Amino acid sequence: MNAGEPGPAAPGDTRRDALVTRISHGLAALAGAALLVLFLINIIQIGARPLMGGWIWVNDLSRLLITWVIMVGASAAIGLREHLVVDFIVERSPATLRKVSSYGVRLLEIVIGVILLVSGFVVAMERMNIQYIQLGIPTGFAYLAVPVLGFFMVLFGLLMSVRPPETAPAVADEDGESR
Repeated sequence: MNAGEPGPAAPGDTRRDALVTRISHGLAALAGAALLVLFLINIIQIGARPLMGGWIWVNDLSRLLITWVIMVGASAAIGLREHLVVDFIVERSPATLRKVSSYGVRLLEIVIGVILLVSGFVVAMERMNIQYIQLGIPTGFAYLAVPVLGFFMVLFGLLMSVRPPETAPAVADEDGESR
């Protein structure tokens, strides 16, 4: 297997899960590339500051890029099932209700995604009238990262299979040992 290729599928994965994994790897690569650009620009800025006073536009660009890195990275993590989720609700449910609570949590994730999609788009459009001072572009471009996250939350929530835990959660005693 080459770096960047999806790993072996988990048991029970569907073609939709494989599609989500491929999209998520692409999103992770995009977020990584943006993070690399952010890092390099700031390192060059540190070196340029004593030589030529630095660039005043780096702060604005850094704010724009970090917003996109976080939101695109979170989208990738959700699709790769590596993002924090509300699994304690499912894990604490009685075994007979785990599947139902898994679908309930998935529905909640989709609803939150819709809220981010709609509200994020509204805020981004409002911010299109406010410019970054040094870059001269609308700050709404940074806020567009929020509805992008919402879009992928909804898309992945609809495409990914629900995986309720198969076993009872491990409970630790006072010494930290599982029982």
